[in-house]
Amino acid sequence: MTQNARDGARRPGDDALVGLNARFARPLRSFFRKRAYNEQEAEDLVQEVFVRLAARGPAAQMEHAEAYIFQMAANLLRDRARRHATRSAGDRDLEAGDGKSFEEISPERVLLGKQRLALLERVLGELPERTRVVFLLHRFEELKYAEIARRLEISVSSVEKHMMEAMRRIKARFERD
Repeated sequence: MTQNARDGARRPGDDALVGLNARFARPLRSFFRKRAYNEQEAEDLVQEVFVRLAARGPAAQMEHAEAYIFQMAANLLRDRARRHATRSAGDRDLEAGDGKSFEEISPERVLLGKQRLALLERVLGELPERTRVVFLLHRFEELKYAEIARRLEISVSSVEKHMMEAMRRIKARFERD
């Protein structure tokens, strides 16, 4: 539970988001039911639309809300179809393969992996603290730049700069060692 939720505080635009939910939840459900495999998936997709809207910022400033929301819904369906196609293709490859398509996990590969991991840990330890935190939040906690910016109270541009710096240093070190 967020601090705002505990304190009963509301963010600017929450009322507008509630209004959009009241206005569009039912039509979105219908839209997704016609295109999704089951009722639960349709509900999850409706929920995802409103999660993305909440993350977007103040809903009160949104022009052409209906077009925006249904375009977002269509994009969610496209993303879902891509994930499903990718997963299906991977499953087919595994079923069609003779098991020899994967590289063998040899002691040499295990040792190389451990050495590369140790090198990454050293490089991360050498990064400035803020850069390291940004990198870890994005790569290991899988947070989006905007969420990292909110958490650390910095701009998204700063997050991007920290990520570029971290990647530059990691790449340079791996190329050198």
